[in-house]
Amino acid sequence: MRSDSADNTRQKATTPPTRPGKVAFYRSSQVALVVTAAIAASIALDRLVVTRLVSAIPEPAPVLPLVNRPPAPQPPVGLPSDTHLDKTPPRQTVGLDLIRNGWTYNCMECHALIAAKWHYDRPVNEHRDITLDHGNNRFCLNCHHATNRNAFVDYDGAEIAQRDVVQLCAKCHGTIYRDWRAGVHGRENGFWRAEAGKKTKLSCIQCHDPHRPKFQPMQPLPPLRYPPRGAHPPTEEPSPTPAAH
Repeated sequence: MRSDSADNTRQKATTPPTRPGKVAFYRSSQVALVVTAAIAASIALDRLVVTRLVSAIPEPAPVLPLVNRPPAPQPPVGLPSDTHLDKTPPRQTVGLDLIRNGWTYNCMECHALIAAKWHYDRPVNEHRDITLDHGNNRFCLNCHHATNRNAFVDYDGAEIAQRDVVQLCAKCHGTIYRDWRAGVHGRENGFWRAEAGKKTKLSCIQCHDPHRPKFQPMQPLPPLRYPPRGAHPPTEEPSPTPAAH
């Protein structure tokens, strides 16, 4: 028993004592490692959150190019030599294309999905700017083809091309069509003699709105002002011109 006690005492005497400062250094190092790991984890989490937020933001919609409305084909008016005449049509020919947001659509791009009906219970949104005031012609299908809205319709159901719109108007306005062919109606321009050159005249829809053909009230222009010699011819006889020798 004494020898064991003496060995323990000798071992304690040979083991160097632990310094308090070294223990504190170890503990502070462990705390620093824990704090560093926590900061790294927090930064990684923040990056993950930011990445998910950025990916959740929708990309901006592409900017669609604006396309000017293509003018409808205009029939020839007058002759290039008729510079002294005002040949401007009262209204421009409006085609069967629809222009929305810079894009051009033909009629069948929408009407292929819309059943043709004589009566509509609500106005079509794309045609709210149209006012139908054409006498007894109160239905779209009186003029527009039921299965091909890019054309007009004849009495027998045949198609009338857009360029032949005069044939459509002739269905009901026969006497005016007769005058138009004779040159009385349609503001004909050109040569009186057929052998001298061509003649041109306006189509129906270059003067009349096909949905509201009646001309709206217009402010009259002021009367013509004649020159003094034209309004009041001179009373004195002009002096005779000397004959050339």
